[in-house]
Amino acid sequence: MYTKKELDEQFPTETFCALPWMHLSTRPNGHMRVCCTANASGVAVNAESTNKTKSDAGILKRDDGKPANLATTGLLESWNNEYMKGVRRQMLAGEKPASCIKCFKEEEAGHRSKRQWETRKWIQDAGGIDEIIRGTQEDGTVDPRIRYIDLRLGSKCQLACVMCSPHDSSGWVKEHKQIHPHLVNPKLKQTMQWEKETGKLAWTGGSYNWHKKSPTFWDELYSQLPHLRQLYWAGGESLIMDEHYTLLEKIIEDGLAKDIELRYNSNGLEWREDLFDLWKEFRNVIFHFSIDDIEQRNHFIRYPSPWPEVVEQIKKLDNYPHGNLELTTAWTCIALNIYYLPEFIKWKVQEGFKLLNRWPSGAGLFSCHLAYWPPQLNVKVLPEWFKKDVRQKCEDELFPWLEKNWKDCTGVTERQVSYDTWRQSEYGIPRMQGLLNFMDADDWSTRLPETAEWCYTVADKRFIDFNETFPDYDWLEWYK
Repeated sequence: MYTKKELDEQFPTETFCALPWMHLSTRPNGHMRVCCTANASGVAVNAESTNKTKSDAGILKRDDGKPANLATTGLLESWNNEYMKGVRRQMLAGEKPASCIKCFKEEEAGHRSKRQWETRKWIQDAGGIDEIIRGTQEDGTVDPRIRYIDLRLGSKCQLACVMCSPHDSSGWVKEHKQIHPHLVNPKLKQTMQWEKETGKLAWTGGSYNWHKKSPTFWDELYSQLPHLRQLYWAGGESLIMDEHYTLLEKIIEDGLAKDIELRYNSNGLEWREDLFDLWKEFRNVIFHFSIDDIEQRNHFIRYPSPWPEVVEQIKKLDNYPHGNLELTTAWTCIALNIYYLPEFIKWKVQEGFKLLNRWPSGAGLFSCHLAYWPPQLNVKVLPEWFKKDVRQKCEDELFPWLEKNWKDCTGVTERQVSYDTWRQSEYGIPRMQGLLNFMDADDWSTRLPETAEWCYTVADKRFIDFNETFPDYDWLEWYK
């Protein structure tokens, strides 16, 4: 096992990331990406961006400039296309690919980026950096040995989260058709347009049924299973997709499950009754449970998830009996919930979970990620005076409370963690400080009229009193 310092010393350059050598990520529409956060990089540096899909940052391109889409392009055909080779060359030269700006922006704010933690993980798992980059040719070509794939088989999902859209959730389709035509703010209207309605989806050859249309995908994926070490499931909602279970059964049947780690981002609201029996066959399972607040605020953000059912499902997972599950939160940091972070953390600690972010995961607290899109819900949109309130609430209320109750963090007492070790964990208070620093790094408050229109429009459509649900945000009415 390498230490953190030894892992960092193995990075060939300061901009290196292991993923382009071993990983491909899919979008629900079939587009292939460098990784799951790459296509947010076009948004990360531009407060005025209104169209994430137009920039196509991080999306693999064919030679004709169109996105490499699995409905029309082979999985392995894209592995060494000019786009992927170019990203590898840039990283080995110490340059920052445009598709990776999101990670570098997070690192500047003191937040541990996907580039950093993924590269450390895979150097550790591979037994050293040489095993990852060996055989890389001068032009960036590497043999196709896909160790890690992010698989998104369409947009089927039963939720319509406030920061989501029909791009990623079929649960949004009906309401989008009802809401979008009546949006007034032109920037908001453009931001929230749907690629299927603009014609772009058809132009790119994409489809939310790409996995059913592709003549080669499944054969090519099956050919890579002996190399596979992590299978990541996310968006729409994999646990309600038949293909998810079929692939797990295929891996088990082929005798490969003990070498493969399953990873999920999931709302966790429903699954097939034999799921745990399938999971126990795999090396291990990492389950990131999507939960962004408590009670009615979570219901609004992850609509229409009922809070009692959310808690019940988490507790089912928390009592998983087979010993190979790492359970974490997937708390999405947006403008609407960062003020209530203290309430969420206190709830999590006081619930007495056994597995949920058990030390060292999230320092026994929580796991989180930043939402860049849609921009009207990015934490940077908050006005300066409210950002100060958010920071003060964390520094004066949450952090002292944690200092007092640190032993109650999941697994800390059980694993005899010292105070100094807990306090210095980069996943605990330092990570929350990174969220605050990211919030303060840029001023996007010119977009607050979009925030107000979106939040109140969605709330009204769903017969929810926004000010009652988010009483500390009633000032948003000023921007309507």
